[in-house]
Amino acid sequence: MAKFNSAWLIHKRQFRSLTGVEADTFRKLVERLRPHWRERIEAPKNRSGRPWGVGGLEDHLLLMLIVYRCAITQDFMACLYRTDKSTVSRSLRRIEVLAARVLGVKRAIRVNRQEAEALIIDCTEQPIQRPGRKQRCWYSGKKKRHTIKTEIVITENGRIVSISKPAPGRVHDLEIRRRGPPLPSASHVYADSGYQGLQDDHSGIDIPYKKTKARPLTKDERTYNHALSRFRVRVEHSIGRLKSFRILSERYRYRRGRYAVKISTVAGIINFAAGF
Repeated sequence: MAKFNSAWLIHKRQFRSLTGVEADTFRKLVERLRPHWRERIEAPKNRSGRPWGVGGLEDHLLLMLIVYRCAITQDFMACLYRTDKSTVSRSLRRIEVLAARVLGVKRAIRVNRQEAEALIIDCTEQPIQRPGRKQRCWYSGKKKRHTIKTEIVITENGRIVSISKPAPGRVHDLEIRRRGPPLPSASHVYADSGYQGLQDDHSGIDIPYKKTKARPLTKDERTYNHALSRFRVRVEHSIGRLKSFRILSERYRYRRGRYAVKISTVAGIINFAAGF
């Protein structure tokens, strides 16, 4: 029986469905990470120590992608690699730290003048396990469950340029924006109705009109809202690509303190696969 590793799986038809990336993209990711792997991981390693249980860089990256894409347990990965859970856990932490440093999308919004002409922002929520403490602050009244919330900022062409610090589900979208890094002063931002009030902080912003019982929307306002929604759907597509990695869509079962590393890394991989 062939040993499970990257060299065996990369030639299989199921590679993309298991990892979320094409085989060519996987090879490019390996080459992008290799210099940093040699400098930060291989060089400090004691030569007399035992080899890593899952293999080298390629298999560390494969392990991370499969865990992220399929949201399987570390025990399951240990069975595939014929090792133990602790080895898988150490390997996952090792590659996560490196990938987040090299590929991860940062919190600071860094865009050129052309990209700043159209920034689209939105928040996404993911269910989490019920916390043992401070349950109320993690409870989302919108989702009717305990969630973790993150703000995504993308450019018009779909590049993810910022991932906010994760916040409890009870925190409002506008509050997350105000806690995060400032928007570029010359940028024009497109947001949904959850950001009502942001116009007080940033002049260049488009948000939809809201109707009230006393004042229904006019025809022009409905047309404007429809056009804004059609333009903003790009951020929904980006969030959908993030959630194609099931670790960011199913109930999150890892430590919440590591959530920022995971979502930042996935965003970086999506940008890399898209050619950004």
